[in-house]
Amino acid sequence: MVKFTESKLKLELMKYKEFGKFIINMQLLQSNVLLVKYKSYAPIPGLKRTNISNDLKLMINYLFDTGEIDYQSGQKLTSNEKDIFNKLIVKSGLNLQLKFDMLKMEEDESDVINEFNILKGEILAGNDNPKIKKDIKDVLQKLVRLNKISQLNAEQIIIDLE
Repeated sequence: MVKFTESKLKLELMKYKEFGKFIINMQLLQSNVLLVKYKSYAPIPGLKRTNISNDLKLMINYLFDTGEIDYQSGQKLTSNEKDIFNKLIVKSGLNLQLKFDMLKMEEDESDVINEFNILKGEILAGNDNPKIKKDIKDVLQKLVRLNKISQLNAEQIIIDLE
């Protein structure tokens, strides 16, 4: 068993910031790693240590600074990161306090279609950059959520890309 001196315990507590019924490691967050624990420092099922984008990190910091959710920034997140953020808010119990509305994080339909057309043009022009392929996969998932294409069609497009 590890014993902390009083100063070490204070340093350990300073690394974490309260987030509803959880705590978030702020040192790791600044390095784009999300580590969320119960206040007892026990791990949370479904919210494992995860590398995150700068956009999600900024969104979490904005929430700490203002007490509000930046939905506009949330629209820029990948569908996976939107799911992470949604789990974080709901499981922490902050969804009611913040009046969290996941639908506000969805992008405007015309923006998603426009982004798809731009990425499709890039690929048709011969750009085989892995980032373009990743981006088009994310856009296809957005189109599925918006009911613009079926999951089957999206999967077929992805197969054709590879």
